[in-house]
Amino acid sequence: MAMNPNSARTDGARTRRHALPCGRSVEQVWQELEAGQVSAHGADCPHCSTARASLEQLAEATRQLVADPLEPPPRLLDRIMGAVRAELTTADPIPLPSESGQVDISTHALAAVLRYVVDSVDGLRAHRCRIELAPDVAHTVRAWMSVSLHYPTDGIAAVEEARRRARAALSERIGLRLESLDVELTDVWLNGPSEPEPS
Repeated sequence: MAMNPNSARTDGARTRRHALPCGRSVEQVWQELEAGQVSAHGADCPHCSTARASLEQLAEATRQLVADPLEPPPRLLDRIMGAVRAELTTADPIPLPSESGQVDISTHALAAVLRYVVDSVDGLRAHRCRIELAPDVAHTVRAWMSVSLHYPTDGIAAVEEARRRARAALSERIGLRLESLDVELTDVWLNGPSEPEPS
C-alpha cells in the first residue's frame, strides 16, 4: 500500500491551508462536529458557525449518497455544492464539468465525501485524505488516504471495495474521475470503533 504524502506536511501547513478568518481551522470545526461537541468559541463565532453549518449540510448530503448508491436524492449535487461554498472555499478548488460556466468544489469537501464513502465499507475507518488534480487529464483526481482496519476484516477486499465505491461516488454523483486512491494502513482495532487520527 502506498505511503500517504500528507505525512510529509507539517500540521501547521495543513492548518494554514484551511484557516478561517477567526484564526481557527476548518479541521478543528470538523473534529468538533464529529465528536458532537462545540467549544465556547465555536458556539459564538460567526465564522465557525458558518463553517459548521456547511459541514453539517455536506455530511447529510453525503450520507444520502452512501445510503442510496443507485438513485441519488433530487438535487443532491446542488446540496453538496451549496454546502462547500463560503468559508470552505479556502481549500484548492477542483473544477467540475458544467455547461453553465465555471463550477468548483474544494479539495477539502471532496476529501470529506471520500471519507464518508470509505467509512461505509465494513471494517474500514477513514482518517487523513489528500486530493489533487491529475496532470493533463480533465476532471480527474488522485487521492491518498490513511485508514484503520477492524481485525479480522480482509484488508485487501475492503480496500478494493472502498476504491470501487469512491470511483462510483465521484463519477456518478459529482462528475469527476478517480484515477487512483492510494491507501495507507495506520492502525488495526479489535473491539469497538477505532479512534480517528487528527485530520
